Amino acid sequence: MALAHWTGRSRDPAVVSADIARVLTTELGLPGSPPAQVLAGDSEGVPAGSLLPPRERFSGMPAPTHCFVYVDTQAPRPFELRASVLTGRAIRRSFGLGLLQYAVPLTVPVPGSAALGERHPGRPSAFEGDPEAARRLNFDPELLALADQVSATVAGPDSTHQWKVARLLTVEPRPQGGLLLARTLHRQTPGGWSLGAKEVLTLAARIETALT
Repeated sequence: MALAHWTGRSRDPAVVSADIARVLTTELGLPGSPPAQVLAGDSEGVPAGSLLPPRERFSGMPAPTHCFVYVDTQAPRPFELRASVLTGRAIRRSFGLGLLQYAVPLTVPVPGSAALGERHPGRPSAFEGDPEAARRLNFDPELLALADQVSATVAGPDSTHQWKVARLLTVEPRPQGGLLLARTLHRQTPGGWSLGAKEVLTLAARIETALT
């Protein structure tokens, strides 16, 4: 399956949920599939106690949300993922994968909230917000390049049929450590498609190093 797209008998939230768990298992080299829970499309998109924010009512995606797939796992480190599953005439009465939102607890203190700014031609993106947090994060050019890669904002099958979503990549303080929130989109790969989980967790580790 080259695209995260489900038709016919595969157009089933249970199939989508199992496929997302399978892709996560492969990307992260997990010994077993993480638990994946289907949540209704008209819900908040998160269970009680989640670190993820409630779903946005206007996602910027070109089709309605049919449901969400929510993953909360401890391996290879604690993180949560919410994947929106789209449907409707715009994608030919099939299921397609929409926004992916990650929440990754950080093990080091965060001085204050910082968010990755917009891309600008000719120069890399930079973190903005708390001066000390931004200074430490912006000191590492490889961290910034990875943050740019993670925070994809454009999707679509080709250059003619594309849509753009707002960038969201923030580092926030918590009573214990901090929290990385990242919104991204799935990517096509030679063998199918990727959820970008490995890149998100690599970025979290790099952020922890920068803030240590």
